[in-house]
Amino acid sequence: MADDVFNLGASEEASSFLKEKKSNDDGLLRPKLEEGKDGKRELLIRFLPNMTRNGKISTTAIEKHIHYADFKQNPELQGYFDCLKNTNIGKECPLCKTYWLLKNSKNPAEQDKAKLISRSTKYYAYAMVVEDKQVPENEGKIFIFPFGYKIFQKIKMKAENSRKPVKVEDLIYGANLNLVIQEVGGYYNYDASEFETPEPITINGKMLKVSEDGTISDKERQRVIDFLLSREHDLEEFMPQDWTAETYDKADKIVALLSGQVYTGSSSMNSAPKNESAPLTSATVFGDDDDDEDEAPIKKAPAKKAPVAKVEEEDEDEEVSTKSVTDSRKKAAAFFEDDEE
Repeated sequence: MADDVFNLGASEEASSFLKEKKSNDDGLLRPKLEEGKDGKRELLIRFLPNMTRNGKISTTAIEKHIHYADFKQNPELQGYFDCLKNTNIGKECPLCKTYWLLKNSKNPAEQDKAKLISRSTKYYAYAMVVEDKQVPENEGKIFIFPFGYKIFQKIKMKAENSRKPVKVEDLIYGANLNLVIQEVGGYYNYDASEFETPEPITINGKMLKVSEDGTISDKERQRVIDFLLSREHDLEEFMPQDWTAETYDKADKIVALLSGQVYTGSSSMNSAPKNESAPLTSATVFGDDDDDEDEAPIKKAPAKKAPVAKVEEEDEDEEVSTKSVTDSRKKAAAFFEDDEE
């Protein structure tokens, strides 16, 4: 009402700008080791099915390949890049091409430089915090949980169990995940995380009522649907994105720096046509990937400064060693860390 303008003392909205706002309020669940106790961060979460706003069921998780450019001496080039080879983009990626040229080089210095733009794979899925004694204000809320290779493998093993397969996101027959984060060798480690015994989902302290024949009443069904759609963010917000002209320019500068070339200012933005690729499916999301790791480094050593040398031409698809894959995985795993202001 217009009279409210004369009664600002009772208006919380008028003073809302004074309230402290969380940085990175993007809906992501980022449990931190420092939030835990005795070197362990532990919480119980439940993966949720992906019910879109139009009521349809889509793939439970989004798969996303990303590059992390680790240039501490050139902070304007440092940051994350969605790999252009992601299925929904379907372009040649200059960072991928440069990475493999350097990685497959016989020059150790160039192999070291490849680590500066290594690629990893992340998955995003809806997750409800069932219990969190260390951050209780998150309980009952729906987040988007980014996870890596180890959690992915645990989900896959449950789904492919030959005796009792479990789709962990199933509302009736799914299972909660006891997410445990510990420090191992200076990195976040999720090995101790385990899924619990399957049971119907519990929402707002009330377990979903399921009859003996597996049916659900209309009232219960609507209660669950309303809850799933009460989320503040959607998975689609985290789909891989094509680069902007500015991002293409930044990537070209990185390529020139690593390859010892002179940056000419000519962008590779239009160098490769976009392929008309099908949207991500559950098959692509839950397929194998050879260069991902979900351990987020707690402490990162300064990047080694390598001398500039000419890149030797090598086969981009050549197999890499187990050690190089591990190094690649660890580099971009810092994705799980918050961007501190």
